[in-house]
Amino acid sequence: MTNMKTKGLLVILVLAVILLPAYSRAQAPDLSKIPAYPDKVKAWADYCESLRLNTAGLKNNYVLLQQAGMQGLQWAKADDPDGRAKFFMYAALGNYYQIRFDSAQYYFYQCLREAQKGHNTGLITRACVALIPVNFQLQQQDKVEECKNILQSVLDTTRNRDILENGDFALGNYYQLKSYYSTAQDYFIKSIELRETEADTTSDIKKKFDFAIQCDMLSKLYLNTQMPDKSLEALRRAQRFSAVSPNVGNRLLSSFVEAFTTSGNIDSALYYDRELDKSVSNPMLFPSEIVSSDLNIAIYYLDHKAYQNALPYVTKGDTLAARTQAPLLIFQAQMIKGRYLEEAGKFDAAIALLTQALPVAQQFSKELYGNTLKYMALAQKGKGNAAAALQYYQQYVETNDSLNKEKISRTFADLETHYQTNEKIQRIASLDKENRLHVLELENASRTRLLLVLGLAALGIISLLLYFIYRNKERLNRILNERNDQLDELNHRLAAANETKARLFGIISHDLRSPVGKIISLLQIQKERPGLMNEEARQKHDARLKIASENVLETMEDLLLWSKSQMQHFTLSLKQVHIADVLQKEVNLLQEHLPEEDIRIVSRVPSNFVRQTDENFLSVIVRNLLMNAVRHGDGDSTISVSAEGSSLLISNRSASVNVALLNERLSTGQIDSGSSGLGLQIVRDLADAIGSRVYFQQQETVLTAVLDLGGED
Repeated sequence: MTNMKTKGLLVILVLAVILLPAYSRAQAPDLSKIPAYPDKVKAWADYCESLRLNTAGLKNNYVLLQQAGMQGLQWAKADDPDGRAKFFMYAALGNYYQIRFDSAQYYFYQCLREAQKGHNTGLITRACVALIPVNFQLQQQDKVEECKNILQSVLDTTRNRDILENGDFALGNYYQLKSYYSTAQDYFIKSIELRETEADTTSDIKKKFDFAIQCDMLSKLYLNTQMPDKSLEALRRAQRFSAVSPNVGNRLLSSFVEAFTTSGNIDSALYYDRELDKSVSNPMLFPSEIVSSDLNIAIYYLDHKAYQNALPYVTKGDTLAARTQAPLLIFQAQMIKGRYLEEAGKFDAAIALLTQALPVAQQFSKELYGNTLKYMALAQKGKGNAAAALQYYQQYVETNDSLNKEKISRTFADLETHYQTNEKIQRIASLDKENRLHVLELENASRTRLLLVLGLAALGIISLLLYFIYRNKERLNRILNERNDQLDELNHRLAAANETKARLFGIISHDLRSPVGKIISLLQIQKERPGLMNEEARQKHDARLKIASENVLETMEDLLLWSKSQMQHFTLSLKQVHIADVLQKEVNLLQEHLPEEDIRIVSRVPSNFVRQTDENFLSVIVRNLLMNAVRHGDGDSTISVSAEGSSLLISNRSASVNVALLNERLSTGQIDSGSSGLGLQIVRDLADAIGSRVYFQQQETVLTAVLDLGGED
């Protein structure tokens, strides 16, 4: 089966994985608003990265990426090699994605030189990771080896996990491009195992992205070595991160199609092809994945002589490849379509397409070139051109023989490299052990010297012991005094807590006893003498029972709120409160329970009377003051509520009340057996909590409760 993922395409896949960060929008920052130079570099680098990711869906993002990299170089300081290396990297990537490999190579090398100036091993690694496949693309083997050696020297001397992850992956790609599949597999697996634990636990999308892409690359390697089962295993290992990016998800779907067609499982391949079509709303954003998927299915059907099934996929892949104008995709489509036309007996059309594909195939790999020669020979034979068919067949045989020799040679070279690599790893491990032994010896020698020094120093220490004992005694005395002070403070707090508890129990025992007893009496009458009440009396009885129960509930709520206010760490919920709204709510609730219908509550508080306070505390204060006004009123009267300055005034006619006694109850913390003990206690404590003041005043027969809220609107 023809392998659709060529070396040229692998280069693209490698560069797609270079240090991908979190997603961002492609919006240029205003550098004039960023004063610090390091912050400017970071902001512009983030902008360049957002252009590379293209999450904003720009059509010309690669051109913008190249321009942004060049703009960064214009203002980057000459003594900032790290910043200049970053911008050279983005300028190189912009050129590379535009298939301008010569320019991309130039800027990648500039990035490498700046990184070497700054001794930045991370950026040196990034540059070499990019340059290895670019130099392969340009067929400059000497430069490939030079970059590989630089990268290898970094990896041999670093313990930085990120550098090892990217470096091992780049070396795996290097050996895969050289068809040293065994060695490449070792490096890929090393990189993947370094990443896996972190990928499962981190929230960094880049880590998950890199892990998934490298598993996909490992699956391609297994396909090159005819191990589709291992290829599927690697893809399933990456599948849990398919949602981190559309690039990852769609690439894995396409790879599943390739692996299943290679293994002969066409049903599964078709399933993943349909999933890919559903996932990609715009095929032009992921043409490589879709074309590769369609052509791999077409190859499967061609291998099984199912030409009618192959035709739709050949046509679909060819159409999309033509729309992209990408030389690699056009070549792949031409080669597969040429094979289809040859096997379908359309020899002229097949020859025309294969003639176009031959130069590209020769450039990419001997394997592809040999396959194209074979189909060209068959097409010429089908047309009746025996001489041309023989010529192409001879070229195919020569190419195939050369390829087989190269494979044998590469296999031996791969085994030798694999052996040398393992030997090098073992040698490094051995040197590591020797270094640890030397370190232990040095530590032992240092320990011996230290013991001698300690022995000499012990004499001096003994002479200082008495002095330190005296100092320690003083310090302990100070600590003891501090502990006593802390204990006194705790006792004070405990006494306050006990006092609060006693006050709460006193309030509960007095103020809840009467209403609860009233409820019990009403329930007892209802239970023991139900026949004495007619329907009207029963309704009145039920109404009284309801009112008594609600009074107990309100009393309990007030008690709970008051008790919360006594807690040491209780925090108020302060906000802008419309006083008129709170007042109206309490008036409505109280009006329903007034014993006399001719007692009215009239509010003259303006709607724009607003204060910063706790609404719940204010509600309880207002409710108790209104109930106090009802309790001390002279029967049928009007309770008037108004606002004056920062104060809320609640007035009613009450000639018999003792104002001095009410103010005294507000000013003292003790609760007597008076009827207003609970209400005024709660009012006083809650008013103190919200920074307000309550007092009573009387003019002639009018009693006025004043709630001074203080503060501004």
